[in-house]
Amino acid sequence: MVAIESLSLQVRRRAIAWRNVLAFGLPFTLFLLTLAPTVYNLDSAELTTAAATGGITRATGYPLYLMLGWLWSWLPLGDVGYRLNLFSAFNGALTIALAERILRRWQVGAWASFGALGLLACAPYFWWLSSIAEVYTLHTALMAGLLLALLRWAEAPSPQRLALAGLIAGLGLSHHAATVLLAPGCLWLVSVVAPRRAFAPRSLLAALGALALGLCAYLYLPLRYGALPAFNYAGTYASDGSFRPVDLQTPAGLWWLISGRAFAGQMLAYRGTELWAELRDFATHFWRAFLAIGIGPGLIGMAVLLRRNWRVGGMTVLVFVCSAGFYIDYRVVDKETMFLPTYLIWALWMGVGYQWLLNWLAAGWPPTRVQRAERVLHGVMLAAVLYAALWNYGQVDASHDWSARQRGEAVLRELPPGALVLGWWDTVPVVEYLQLVERQRPDVQAINRFLIAPDALRQLVLREAARRPVYIDSPPPDLPMQLLALPRGELYQLTLRAAPGRCAAMPGRYFGFDVPELC
Repeated sequence: MVAIESLSLQVRRRAIAWRNVLAFGLPFTLFLLTLAPTVYNLDSAELTTAAATGGITRATGYPLYLMLGWLWSWLPLGDVGYRLNLFSAFNGALTIALAERILRRWQVGAWASFGALGLLACAPYFWWLSSIAEVYTLHTALMAGLLLALLRWAEAPSPQRLALAGLIAGLGLSHHAATVLLAPGCLWLVSVVAPRRAFAPRSLLAALGALALGLCAYLYLPLRYGALPAFNYAGTYASDGSFRPVDLQTPAGLWWLISGRAFAGQMLAYRGTELWAELRDFATHFWRAFLAIGIGPGLIGMAVLLRRNWRVGGMTVLVFVCSAGFYIDYRVVDKETMFLPTYLIWALWMGVGYQWLLNWLAAGWPPTRVQRAERVLHGVMLAAVLYAALWNYGQVDASHDWSARQRGEAVLRELPPGALVLGWWDTVPVVEYLQLVERQRPDVQAINRFLIAPDALRQLVLREAARRPVYIDSPPPDLPMQLLALPRGELYQLTLRAAPGRCAAMPGRYFGFDVPELC
């Protein structure tokens, strides 16, 4: 009898071990198939350059990402851009693996977990953001870790378990300020499960001490500021081309960066019909992300979780509502990438919903019909995940996307020695990556137009056009009359018009016209 129980325990442990391996390995393999092969564009190039060079990004700083990214950039795989893309894939797979652990605690079986988390892994934005260097999958991994730590504490409240949750919360805040949106749900759970134990002096001190330890990652910002990093996006450029960094060694300067004050005008930005339109867009976006088939099980799972354990269910609802509500009312063009925390909560609800459907079939139907019905439901789950993978693969596949590197290298080839180049996110960050990480063309000065005011930009180009070659990715509509914008491959060269009575001998073909000389 003892031998049989021992054998059964070994089988169970092996099954759990395989489930852990597959929960990480399957999504990681999927993300590797679509991983960008080198540096990507926009924010991705900024984050890659900052992490690899010990630099500083714009708000909200992301110090934990920058420290971990710096360590990850030393992996002997591909170029630095590829390594930071791989970091996102690792964090995406870690999110899925931790979510599977949460579902297992809720008695969700392997099939229901696969059906729910498979759709999460294949959701377009989750998949895409696991294929390029970005901050979002590390955010969801820390979020899943925090939820798991709180569930462990709720099962057996102790100062040590609450301290672990506090540490993860501190690390989460040190990575992404949006972790504060999880606070209402986390505080709710602590307050309704065991408030006396949670707020006892020993537990409270342990949790706050661990939280403070996690927040120590923010020290990266003033320390790196003092080192005068070559890459710094926390500041602005003046009209003379000099960079004026925000002083991150003062409380006011540090708070300006980590609080996202530069984006305060975009927060709580919609009213009336505009807000209703954003709500409708969010619902449509969610419907597409989970192929519609995940909506019903998600709603069922939310209701089941609230009925089964209103404390835990309430936490998930608060996390979902706070995260969705903030970003729905946030006026930025790329907000779709910011809804991943709501994806995670919905996937957890889906897993509970799928399992409830399987349990309902087993309880209410004859055994012969139950097996047949379970096979049908398993088939539906499998088909939905496979369909999502096949349907979305082409949309998210970045495995052959060399366009950012090619554009950056083309820009640098076109620039004469000592040139100044000004450009937006699709131009300058990748140029800076090539300069600072791969040591190409250090003679060129690159300025991101996001970091310079329009008036300062006009004064700068007027001043510098008389001194050195000046290039821009697209001429501003209010370009000073003293300047000409002449197309030069990927860019435009800004040159001074000739003074009255003099001609500048610059023959060529401009905007479809043959011009022998410009006077």
